[in-house]
Amino acid sequence: MSGIDDLINSLEKEIGKNDPVQSVKNFIDTGFPMLNKIISGNYAGGLPYGRVVELYGESSSGKTAMATQWMVQTQKLGGVAIFIDWERSFDVNLAKGFGLNDERPFWIYAKPKTWEQGNILAAKACAVIRSSNVIPAEAPILVVFDSVAFAIPQSMSAKEIDEYTMNDTTALARVASTTLKSMAQHAETYNATYLYLNQVRTDPTVIYGSKKKTPGGSAMEFCATVRMEVSRKKIVEKSTKAFIGQTITVKCTKSKLTKPFQECALDFVYDDAGVARFDALGSTLNSMVEEGILKQAGAGWIEWNGQKYRKNDLIKKIEAEGGIEALKKLLV
Repeated sequence: MSGIDDLINSLEKEIGKNDPVQSVKNFIDTGFPMLNKIISGNYAGGLPYGRVVELYGESSSGKTAMATQWMVQTQKLGGVAIFIDWERSFDVNLAKGFGLNDERPFWIYAKPKTWEQGNILAAKACAVIRSSNVIPAEAPILVVFDSVAFAIPQSMSAKEIDEYTMNDTTALARVASTTLKSMAQHAETYNATYLYLNQVRTDPTVIYGSKKKTPGGSAMEFCATVRMEVSRKKIVEKSTKAFIGQTITVKCTKSKLTKPFQECALDFVYDDAGVARFDALGSTLNSMVEEGILKQAGAGWIEWNGQKYRKNDLIKKIEAEGGIEALKKLLV
């Protein structure tokens, strides 16, 4: 027996064999191939199972709408969506309009009072779901925490407002630093995706560089496998100048799955009745033209199978031929 074999045997005797490396094998499809790619490096990827993800941005920039879309995608894959509502602002009727099934066990909704209660509830729910064997092991669990900025630490919950001190200003950052390390382990254990929504604040102490910061301290920057920043701009109809929607730009500021700082744009549009929806097909066409996968044949025209189409006409044609799935065949 060689010296290497002796060393291996000694190591296994003292500390056991190597633990299995937990690589990401499954993803929740976001519904946008381009967004899947900037998150995971693959058009067929998306939000990783077993990991912590952060989505942050300005007020009304589309964070909750995107999270709702992903809860619907989770249910389509046979999984369970959980919503932890620290903000007390979730509208289930709007979510049902997106296609959300609000019946248990496929959707779990809770309004915990504190940061700790919300995280404990999420971990317990995931443990029960996985141990039940009712939901297939390969089906996703997506937990949406809305939002970090609104979560109250246990240390503050028992106080009256006039009892708060400067020490309470950093209480969330301190408890998040402790909690998120455990939550990252829970996400891996239960093969669940923990999606924390967060807001941005302005740091007046910064002189050079970005003044943006996210509540909850720096723990999320370290614990999250993926961090996404969202921003928005209005979509205005050219002829009438009417507001018809907004373009949401998603920048992946951190990814342990692919190269960071990639971005893509998603169109969020309103119909005549004011009902909002994501235009996945139109957004994907725009991205494919920008990346050169499809050719732009003059202003407002796109080449498809050797013919030129106006964008809206091409959308109708692709919808008749299989919709977004037809486009995915061109994305490899």
